[in-house]
Amino acid sequence: MLSSMSGYSIRFLEGHFHTYLKQDPPQLPLVNQSGMEVAYLLIDGLWFGRWFVLMVYRQSQNLVILHISVVGREVTTKIAKDLTRLKELGYHFTGFVSDGGTGIVGAVNKVFPNAPHQICLAHMHRDVIAAIGRYPKDPRVKELKLLADLVWEIESKEALKYWTKLIKAWVSKHLMFLKEKRYDSEGNWWYIHRGVRKATRTLLRLPEHSFTFLNYHLMPKTTNELEASFGHLGKRWLSHRGLKRERWQKFMKWFVYFYNQEKMAVSKQKKV
Repeated sequence: MLSSMSGYSIRFLEGHFHTYLKQDPPQLPLVNQSGMEVAYLLIDGLWFGRWFVLMVYRQSQNLVILHISVVGREVTTKIAKDLTRLKELGYHFTGFVSDGGTGIVGAVNKVFPNAPHQICLAHMHRDVIAAIGRYPKDPRVKELKLLADLVWEIESKEALKYWTKLIKAWVSKHLMFLKEKRYDSEGNWWYIHRGVRKATRTLLRLPEHSFTFLNYHLMPKTTNELEASFGHLGKRWLSHRGLKRERWQKFMKWFVYFYNQEKMAVSKQKKV
């Protein structure tokens, strides 16, 4: 399409694009935090097959991406390096919101000890639904799913306390159901309702990790706004899978650089 519109050959255009893909873009522009009442950092990783994961760091309520890095796995040392870089650039954060991966949690605790950390409620709810199914048939599991869906209605500590009692009551009522086992001919056994057991464990942990936002003003309960801002990169991945791995990593950095330029330009126009 570009060749047809510009009149240049495809080979000529490829040469210019490859010039970009051989170097890193300029440093991402800094976000001015002065005058901000609170600043919550959203952290999430976008996986590209089994190749690598793009770690993205963005402040809540601000579309400009603060930092990205390409890593093989979400490990504490590499994420801690990213957080340290943000700290060196002068950023300060009131708290953090992530999917609760061990690498992210470990890195936040290392670089910003004692900072409040909200584990994304959407990720936790998604894990529960994946374990029990979107349309369970067993009446007991249907009841559990209804309780799981109620997490979106909790907006106060009193509501959370009441919901926690309901979950514990369900577990107590159906304890024998959860403990049902199946034996094979050799005497080996396993729990029949492993998915339901996994879901209940997740739900029982929610009050401790996924309702931190109740204690902090304007803290997001999910990382949804971050996922929305860079989810379209997945479409670019499908369109450019033919790129070599090194060039694809450069492509992502340039894409985010120009994405930030656009968002900052729009922000300036709104202020004017």
